[in-house]
Parts: sequence; C-alpha cells; structure tokens
Amino acid sequence: MKPTDNLTGKPANNPYHARQFDLPSRADDPTAAGTFKQEVDGLVKLELTAEQMVGEEVDLAKAYIREDAQGIWGDLKLGFTELELITGDWLLRAADPTRVDWQLHHWWGDEESQFRH
Repeated sequence: MKPTDNLTGKPANNPYHARQFDLPSRADDPTAAGTFKQEVDGLVKLELTAEQMVGEEVDLAKAYIREDAQGIWGDLKLGFTELELITGDWLLRAADPTRVDWQLHHWWGDEESQFRH
C-alpha cells in the first residue's frame, strides 16, 4: 500500500487540493458566473493598471536619459570650445607677431575684399 492511497474514501486533509466544499460557489449556482466575471474584471483592471504604471516608468526613464544626454553633450561641447580657444591662442602666439596684430585689430578687411578691385 502506498501512502497516497485513501482507504476511507474521505477527502484528505491537504491544503493544496481544492475540495468541493472549499470552493466559493457550486457549479450549478447561477450567481457563480457573475462572481467569476467580477473576479476576472478585477484582475484585468489590475493588469491594465500595472501596464500603465510600467509605461509611466519607461517614460520617466526616457526623460532622465534625455536630460542626462543633453547635459553631457553640453559639457562636452563647452570643453571642446575651451580647447579650441586655447589651441587658437597658442597657435597665434607661435605665429608672426605682425600678422597677429593685423588679425586682432582687423586692420584689413576679410580675405575676399582684396579680390574685389
């Protein structure tokens, strides 16, 4: 004999098996369908609410990423601008001082003006 054999015919006292008298309603009860429908409607509403919450979290994460990317790009752009100015200043110091003075004081027009005669 196995331990799972039930010789008495009575339902076993197992909390994991549903017995007929443990169910909220009987199969022939006309209100059972309404109760089941209400439970399913409640679960569907819960699932839709969870889906909406996940969508809102994704939108929030997108906003944070967009803001961080703009901040990083702005900092990077500012850094490149500073490096460009420093490099330009360094190159002008190494150039011919007379030409640098002409360039700094705009003593001549733009490069195209010499060809307009």
